[in-house]
Amino acid sequence: MSRAKLPVVAAGRDWAAVLGGRLSGGPGDLSEHAVEVTRNRLRLALTCFVIVFGVLAGRLVQLTVLENQPAWQAGAQKQKQMVRPTILDRNGVVLATQISTVTLGADVAMIDDGPQMAARLKQILPDLNQARAARLMSGKDRYVELETGLTPAQKQATLAFGDPALKLTRASSRVYPTGHVMAHSVGFTSSDMRGLLGLELYLDRLIEDEGFEGVFESSLDVRVQHNVRDVLQEAMVKYQAKAAGAIMVDVHSGEVISLVSLPDFDANDAMAQGREPHFNRMTSGVYELGSIFKVFTAAMALDTGLVAEDEGFDTREPIKVGRKVFEDDHGQERILSIDEVIIHSSNIGAVQMAMRVPADVHYEFFGKLGFLDSVPFELLESAEPIVPTRWTDIERATSSFGYSFSVSPLAAVMAGAAMVNGGVLYEPSLRKVGLPVGQRIIAAETSRSLRRMMRSVVTHGTARQAEVPGYQILGKTGTAEKHIVGGYNKEALRTSFLGAFPARAPRYAMLVMLDEPQGHAETYGLNSAGWNAAPAAGEIVRRTASLLGVLPRAEVPAEQAAVKPTHQSVEEVAYAPR
Repeated sequence: MSRAKLPVVAAGRDWAAVLGGRLSGGPGDLSEHAVEVTRNRLRLALTCFVIVFGVLAGRLVQLTVLENQPAWQAGAQKQKQMVRPTILDRNGVVLATQISTVTLGADVAMIDDGPQMAARLKQILPDLNQARAARLMSGKDRYVELETGLTPAQKQATLAFGDPALKLTRASSRVYPTGHVMAHSVGFTSSDMRGLLGLELYLDRLIEDEGFEGVFESSLDVRVQHNVRDVLQEAMVKYQAKAAGAIMVDVHSGEVISLVSLPDFDANDAMAQGREPHFNRMTSGVYELGSIFKVFTAAMALDTGLVAEDEGFDTREPIKVGRKVFEDDHGQERILSIDEVIIHSSNIGAVQMAMRVPADVHYEFFGKLGFLDSVPFELLESAEPIVPTRWTDIERATSSFGYSFSVSPLAAVMAGAAMVNGGVLYEPSLRKVGLPVGQRIIAAETSRSLRRMMRSVVTHGTARQAEVPGYQILGKTGTAEKHIVGGYNKEALRTSFLGAFPARAPRYAMLVMLDEPQGHAETYGLNSAGWNAAPAAGEIVRRTASLLGVLPRAEVPAEQAAVKPTHQSVEEVAYAPR
């Protein structure tokens, strides 16, 4: 079948004449139909144009108002979107988490009148950061981030401004529900979601090296932390101390239960008070901690077998080592047993014990305690100890009662935990430890002797104000003069208490430290550790022991209840605790 041919339109002929047979109407009807078709096509084109324009306009608004940011911000925005692990305490309480927030910024180049813009923004943001507002008004910056975490009302008010210079961006923000309480342990992040301190900085390493994600379960207990921080704040006020800190650890795993350093900061606004509060005194600071070192000296003397438990130490006269003469602050002026050397905190007795031990053995023992290197720890702000450059007899003598060596409180409390847990040194950890692996550094028998001595310090000696009925606390006080150029300042003291509880079977060790506490009427004007650090430690145990499952117990094991006398009976101490 041949294909039908289209009719040929003769020149000058109308389409209506040609197609008249195919349409119901005449030539007039065809003209009207053509016009209508044209109109419909125009309407369709217009509708499509409106739709396309609307999409483009919507995207433009999104880019310029809701999400607009300079190209140079793209990298930072990408970082803001990274997902960081949630940090929990040991009981599942959230310490750090990530939320989606709206941030308000301004393209300064698009602002004609900076002061006027700042004044208008004050209507929306009454608490607008003054420093950021000043940057806006100066006109020197290309882009200024004005406020993060806008409320829905603030977001709507900004949109109502309709000013293209204002930029609303969606980003992820790090939130710390506990604020100040866990600041030094948990740390904080930068605006681009990079860790800057504490566990947040440690998480960066886990994320980059191991691809870690999900939830980070810490060893910290927010309940204990709250109480420890409260006690230290009260102590700072009571004793007018410049600073304070405390660490509590599980003696059988090394898990850190609480870590407080004061002054601290709000992790949600970490830079509000500058950088000084960021300093973690418990891990980043190293100090001569005074007489708590006598516990380590006694451990060394007994564990090497070079000092017997039934030996006596003549403290009736000062002892001379090289060109230095050492004496007791509150001398008993009699022969003391090793227990009594610790109870009365005798410098003379400690020096005698140290000088019994060969120099190389002495130095090696301090290495076993972890005093020669920085302590392995999740917090990367762990400081190196300061050790003597020359290991002379004078350095050995002074180290026996806590001078010459400057170590972190973290190192000291871990060594102290080993002294009372049976003799095993564990690495500290801010993570829950599954199967702890430790290193034996002293014999179990030596540890039992130290527990007896440290219990007697609390019942008969310099730490009697640390006693809490029912909990049988172990302890040793330390009072050290702060080093200055050319010597030591006798008026500026750093006091500390190294202890553990319960004495019958220690589960937790702690170190409490106060910086330059002052005496007052209640302390008879005295400011040594027995008058401030010791009672603060006792109050910490009173408030936290039950939270940790340690219940009070009336009976006291005989071996821990009394001093082991050798030469003279223990007397009540009627002098200022040292």
